[in-house]
Amino acid sequence: MSEAQRRALGGFLRSRRERLSPESVGLPPGLRRRARGLRREEVALLSGVSVSWYTWLEQGRDINVSRQVLDALARTLRLVGPERRHLYLLADELPPPQDTPSGEGLDHLLAVLGALEPHPACLRDRHWDLIGWNRAEAALFTDFAELPARLRNMIWVMFGWPPVRTLLVDWAAHAQHLVAQFRASADRHPDDPRFAEIIADLHETGPAFSQFWERHDIAGFEVVHREFRHERVGTMRLRTTKLLAAEDTELQIITRVPTDEDSAGRLWLLTAAD
Repeated sequence: MSEAQRRALGGFLRSRRERLSPESVGLPPGLRRRARGLRREEVALLSGVSVSWYTWLEQGRDINVSRQVLDALARTLRLVGPERRHLYLLADELPPPQDTPSGEGLDHLLAVLGALEPHPACLRDRHWDLIGWNRAEAALFTDFAELPARLRNMIWVMFGWPPVRTLLVDWAAHAQHLVAQFRASADRHPDDPRFAEIIADLHETGPAFSQFWERHDIAGFEVVHREFRHERVGTMRLRTTKLLAAEDTELQIITRVPTDEDSAGRLWLLTAAD
């Protein structure tokens, strides 16, 4: 951590400590309590660390903080959601994964997918599992609702849904790049069982995924132009863009916008005919 990060971490911990009462964490109020909130020794006791070590942490000393201690501090200080994530980021640690939403409570994001019609769009989580999609996305690919829930995943569709190899012009190059992006996501969560399940399913789709996976290539998202050759409306050139949800950046809306008037017309025909 930089010196500025250590100062920010110490200030954040102190502010969260001072807002809690002893009663709120199951401690007796005690007598002659001059300072507001919990005492440093109380936070240290509840978190399983020494008083001197916790004092140094609040003072911004250059000490190491393990994920186990961060977990304990988050529980003691009643940090949830954005506050818990902020604690980990200040300590230069990857925040623990958030619960993956199933669609409930995401009506505002699903409404965005509908508003993007006739442009194909889908909502996916950190595993690339599809949470929602609009009518245009289903018309471009397939009705994802007909896939088993376990296989309703964008990277699986690239390898396990055979028509994609003729739908997407230069499929092999795009698939290889997507595997590199997916590996970057999976490697950030090595203990996530859902990633392990998806990877196992992908190995079952044939040799192509396994060959790309063993390369250990890593890539970030890039705005790309992809050419789709649809059996109903012909060739369309679409630009793929990723939008992040402000409340949880692991929720991503993937949009596909035509790059020319001819593609726009064909896309309109695709959704009109669906």
